[in-house]
Amino acid sequence: MDKNKTLGNGPGKYRIGVIALANDQVIERDLARMLPPDALTFTTRIAFGGDCTLEQLAKMAPVLSDAAQLLNPEVELDAVVFGCTSGTIAIGADNVRSAIRKSAPKAIVVNPVEAACAAFSHLGAKRLNLVTPYQSDLADLMARTFSERSFKIVNRYDFGITDSADISRVTPEAIETAATELATEGVDATFISCTDFQSLTALDRIEASTGLPVVSSNQAMAWQLVLHSGLTNSIPGYGRLLADIKKNEPKNQHGELI
Repeated sequence: MDKNKTLGNGPGKYRIGVIALANDQVIERDLARMLPPDALTFTTRIAFGGDCTLEQLAKMAPVLSDAAQLLNPEVELDAVVFGCTSGTIAIGADNVRSAIRKSAPKAIVVNPVEAACAAFSHLGAKRLNLVTPYQSDLADLMARTFSERSFKIVNRYDFGITDSADISRVTPEAIETAATELATEGVDATFISCTDFQSLTALDRIEASTGLPVVSSNQAMAWQLVLHSGLTNSIPGYGRLLADIKKNEPKNQHGELI
């Protein structure tokens, strides 16, 4: 049989590499729920465990490029996701992008912090409620990072978790309670941080209870990926950000959608 007639380009119209933390139990399931069938993901894991502290998170920086190299080197990726919100804060979004592009130079790099900020801008939200699993020092740094990008944290709830293995154990109901108990006056949107947080199935309920749009780390990254891929117009069930996706959104200087 003629080889040229039997071999195609492989499965998937849009190919995404996912760098997940070794103990993350949530990001792969969340992305599978939100991304359309023609988006194919390849996941690798990066060593991480123990305490969720700035010092531990920063230790991932030197191995990011090597992790990206493991994302199916036989396939040209359209995008690479770094699946850690607090890690992006600790390492720096530009440093994350530079490290990943050493191994995947043609792919756009998506991280939760920049994806969330793009989502806030898309929603016209400047004043935010913030829900995190972190201890206060890490959450303080996150709040400052958003402030530097012109987004003000009005109210905040931190679960105060130190052991990173406990983050994925927080129930959607507990996250919903934390988000809905924050005051909403003078607030434009709610951000629920962390890719290993089981918040996705609670987003619609939180929006219904608070009247505010809700952005989560994984949802914001899925939104950017879907916009860039052009594969679908809407994804119901996971907040208004995904419910009315518009194509052909403008890109920033890095080629990422904003």
